[in-house]
Amino acid sequence: MDSTRRELVLIAGGTLTATLLAWLTADPAAAGQLTTGHRVGEAAVARMEERAAALRRADDADGGGIVLAETSSALALVTGIIRDRSYSDHHGVRLHAAASDLARQRAAAMLDVHGQCADNTFDTALRAARAAGDDALGANTLNFWTVSAYNTGRLRDAEAMASAGLAAVRDRATPRVEAMLTSRRGRARAQLGDARCWADFDRAGQLLAEATDQDGDPDWVYWFDEAEVLGARASSHRDLAQPGPAANVFAQPQALIDPRHARDTALYTARQADALLDLGDVERACASAHRALDLTEMISSHRSTGPLRDLSTRLAHETAPAARDLRERARAVLAA
Repeated sequence: MDSTRRELVLIAGGTLTATLLAWLTADPAAAGQLTTGHRVGEAAVARMEERAAALRRADDADGGGIVLAETSSALALVTGIIRDRSYSDHHGVRLHAAASDLARQRAAAMLDVHGQCADNTFDTALRAARAAGDDALGANTLNFWTVSAYNTGRLRDAEAMASAGLAAVRDRATPRVEAMLTSRRGRARAQLGDARCWADFDRAGQLLAEATDQDGDPDWVYWFDEAEVLGARASSHRDLAQPGPAANVFAQPQALIDPRHARDTALYTARQADALLDLGDVERACASAHRALDLTEMISSHRSTGPLRDLSTRLAHETAPAARDLRERARAVLAA
């Protein structure tokens, strides 16, 4: 084990985590290929692909704080393999695709944890997707780059990125992939005050209705479903100062969203609370905020906690018992 760890640390440039080490050594064939200095083969490549897929799902449940270090570690390892080891053309394509996915995950986690748009890391993901010859994977990078851009005030950049992603895959990707990018462009447009956002959400819904299990969706788009379109539509009502429709539509994805996606559920519930407070419904706003706090206690996501901190501040002058209880609980939970 010590020898294996030393070799993997050399490949990963000193970023190897204990979790990644355990993941790799659980498959002796993969660990052997990575540490013997010989040609990297199927066992090692498949193991790294599995790690990237596992981290995607960990992010759904736990938020970016959990996966930030792990994606950094796995990305460094894959990058070291690409740079220093030999492999077949087929395995090289897959290694570049894994590097793109891991870089994209790391950049998304930077937004989730630190509120940063990690342009350099997104650019790494885009270049790796190009090296893999996978336009859809590159469009997925632009999809998440769009989110980081509009969450950091770069609204025109966000719309341009989403439009570029759509242009790259239109009529050449599955309906679910095109729906994801169309919905993302709708979010960017809403924040620009562009009424074309509603046509984007309608189109995304139509594309999802056409999607089937036989389409051959890439694994990384598994999370995009009707609940996501509804959440995007509701968030856009909120962006456009339409709290009534926002509160009503936010109630819909909660019945549809995968219960394993705790981070998104917390985010939408916190936004629903904000819309209810805009309507002057303090009691229901506090009830929604408590549900969001239940989830934030289990995850690590700045994007979920930020709206709850803002809500607590907005309630500072409310004297209702519900507002007081919410402020006290938010202070305790969000300070932890």
